[in-house]
Amino acid sequence: MKEFTVLTINPGSSSTKYGLVKGDTVVLDETVDHDRSEFAACETFADQKPIRVRLIKEALAEKNVDLSEVDAVVGRGVGLFACEGGTYEIDDLVLDHATRDVAEIHHPATLGIQIAKEIADELNVPAFYVNPMPVDELCDEARMTGVKGLYRTARSHPLNQKQVAIHHSELMGKKYEDCNYIILHLGGGTSITAHEKGKMIDGNRAGDGQGPLSPNRSGDLCVDDVIKCIKKGISPDEAKDYASSKGGLLAWCGTDDLREVKAMIANGDKKAELVYNTMIYSMGKWTAMMAGALKGKVDAILLTGGMARDTELCDKLAEYISWIAPIYNYAGSFETEALGFGAIRVLKGEEEAKTY
Repeated sequence: MKEFTVLTINPGSSSTKYGLVKGDTVVLDETVDHDRSEFAACETFADQKPIRVRLIKEALAEKNVDLSEVDAVVGRGVGLFACEGGTYEIDDLVLDHATRDVAEIHHPATLGIQIAKEIADELNVPAFYVNPMPVDELCDEARMTGVKGLYRTARSHPLNQKQVAIHHSELMGKKYEDCNYIILHLGGGTSITAHEKGKMIDGNRAGDGQGPLSPNRSGDLCVDDVIKCIKKGISPDEAKDYASSKGGLLAWCGTDDLREVKAMIANGDKKAELVYNTMIYSMGKWTAMMAGALKGKVDAILLTGGMARDTELCDKLAEYISWIAPIYNYAGSFETEALGFGAIRVLKGEEEAKTY
């Protein structure tokens, strides 16, 4: 069978990651850095698209990539309404929603779909996105709240988490759809989710003030405590910032760089040590909660994300969670693999592309 080649596009605030995946191998995994001055005249993120496309093509040319060999282009899926996991074809509706950012993400990652579609159309090949940011597969019980008419939504890291789950399942000689996992994405924001037979049925809302304390997010906040903060003069927007970008290690230690926090601890900073240990403690609690959501039927606990490289953190975390299931570490990010392999599974006929 032919080895399909896929170009991946993953835009960020100050860079655009691009990759080339051929068969089961990541051939290229590169980053184009952007100077803010390049976008000075851009009023919207969509205005940045031609600049980013040009720079990506220039970078690919420097790497001697023959675009005529590309069988599909896949972009990061951001800015859309909630949907289930899988690989989706980028059609006119998807392109319109990503361009208008109907999810109100307000982030250049919404360009992933737009750039992928433009390049794919030029090459006359299909364009896809895989396990987008708004993947929502919560079970009904996880979605309900105690307030009538108020429902929980999913906020996690589905692209990386599902790729790690698929990869681990393959290593075990199993299918993701036949396994139950608890997956911890340990990054600036931490998401801990319960995966039951290929669906993310429950998890914390990373960045919304729910979940473990993390490098720049507050973690769980009691409603009463938030109200007290607002009464003392903190605005609702400031409270949201603590939950999504200015809380956690950053609020207590002045930095969200785990290496700097560890250096502070090594120098005898007891406050930094307490906050670090509290972060691990809260991760353990949330992992146990997800074990409950799976009724204790957990095949494995999978660790991923940048903080999974911290051996001390993982060893301390294991003291809280090793009783649940075997722990496996897949530190770092596997987004390029996730995007490329998702498209290749469709091209090979192993999966059917979904419609948004």
